Parts: sequence; structure tokens; C-alpha cells
Amino acid sequence: MITASAVLISTGHAFASKDLEQDIITLTSAQFAGRKTATQGAQLAAEFVSERFTSLGYTVDEQSFTYQSGFFGKATGRNIIASQNSRCENCKKVIFTAHYDHLGQKGSRLYPGANDNASGVAALLYLAEHFAQSTQPYQLVFVATDAEENGLHGSEYLVSTLNKDEIKLNINLDMLVVNPRKPRIYAFLDKQSLAQYQTDIKTLSDEQLTFMATSSSARLNRLFDLKVDWRRASDHYSFAKAGIPYIYFGIGHDKHHHQSTDTAAHIDFTLFEYAIAKIALFIEKLPS
Repeated sequence: MITASAVLISTGHAFASKDLEQDIITLTSAQFAGRKTATQGAQLAAEFVSERFTSLGYTVDEQSFTYQSGFFGKATGRNIIASQNSRCENCKKVIFTAHYDHLGQKGSRLYPGANDNASGVAALLYLAEHFAQSTQPYQLVFVATDAEENGLHGSEYLVSTLNKDEIKLNINLDMLVVNPRKPRIYAFLDKQSLAQYQTDIKTLSDEQLTFMATSSSARLNRLFDLKVDWRRASDHYSFAKAGIPYIYFGIGHDKHHHQSTDTAAHIDFTLFEYAIAKIALFIEKLPS
């Protein structure tokens, strides 16, 4: 079997994967209480992610924002932004996003959110570690967004602070736990990005894992027997509305979605790591 490490070694790079499983275990622990926005659990999650980025040598900033919560209330969220020191002038930015918030705790029932979206945050940290010392023809920015579950508020605020002319691409990571019985990653793109990147995404497929690229919600919904507007399904929608190219990587449908059963016990970490390694290969081939 080809391992994720072997995939990266073939390109002259190697992942330091020791933290991948532990990151998900930590984010889904009872201490983090389901990471509901504006709770102590979410604060602990934000601090954890910030410390991990700092340990990787990134410049880390916190972006606080407020949004309407209910008819009369307001809530405060926190985005955590990790930036590379730019190695070239006038580089465009590739902005990675993954929301760290989840549903929290309802009564005695904990919603750990392993796939949704501790998996995306772990992947974000994993990719940040891989690219920490690399030189790319663009600047990489890694953002752990808050308040996605409440209406994409973190990514909305993030995009409002950006100059879209400086952005090459948004890569949104949300629900990446591959189902071993149907090992597939879906890439949902805007039409322009589909034309540009579809071939490169398809070439990631092999006998262990299939990558499918599409800009059609109808096509995905036929596969899952769902009625979902995938363009609006996660934080990439905030970029889409601003006319910024995006790619949303995820598995599409998970029977544990928004259930208390969304735990780390359901994760095949070897396959999960393999999927992230493949995404890293795609990023390395992005043209300037």
C-alpha cells in the first residue's frame, strides 16, 4: 500500500504527521465542549489553534467580529489567521479556510464535531506544517474561521477585510474524513476554477482514493440523494459572493453530520492523511 508519507517523499517533501490524530482528539474532547461559538469551548479551541500555528513559525493574528444572534442579541466570534512571511514581492495569496466551531452541548449531549469540522482544522494545521518552510510563487494564509454553523459569519467578516485583487484562490476544507467503503473526495469549484483546475484534481485519483471535481450542485445531489446548494454550503460561499475563485474539498455527505456520533472513533486516520497529502500535491502544482 502507498502511504501518505510515500506520496510526499516522491516530491522531495515529508509530512510531520504526529499531531494529526492528536489534534482531532483534542478538538473533540469534552474540555472543548463541542466548540460552540461564543462559549468557553470555542475560546479554548481558538487558543489551541493559535498556539499550534505559532509553534510552526507563522505570524498569527486574531480577528474579532460581532454578528446578529437572534432577534435582539449579538455574539462575538474569533478568526485565527496565520500568515507566511512573504518571500516575494506582489505575491498573490492562497487563503485556506476551515471552520473550528461546531454545535456545542445540548443538555447532557455533546456534539464533538470530529468530521464537521475538526477534520478540516486538523488538515489546515497539517498543511501549514508541510508548507511552513517551503517557497511557493504565492503567499499562503491559513484561517481557522468561527461562526460558520451560525451563518458563515467568520468567513463573511474575513472576506470583508480582503482586497480581492490580491487573492489567487480560496481553498476551503470542511468534512474531510474519507469513508473507507467509498473513498472519495469531492472538489466543488466555481466554473472558472473548474475549467482551470479540473484536470489537475482528477489526476490525484488512484486505486485508493478518487477525486471528483464539479461546479454542479445537481450532480452532487444526485450522488447523495440530497437537496443542498453546495455553493452556499460552507465558508467558500463568502469568497464566491465576492467573486474570488474557490475550491471546496470535502466528502459531501456523512451520516454522522450534526449528530453526537460524529466522533474520532469513525476516522480512518491512514486514509485521512492520504487525502490531505494528495491535496498538498495539488497545491504544490498551482501555477503562479
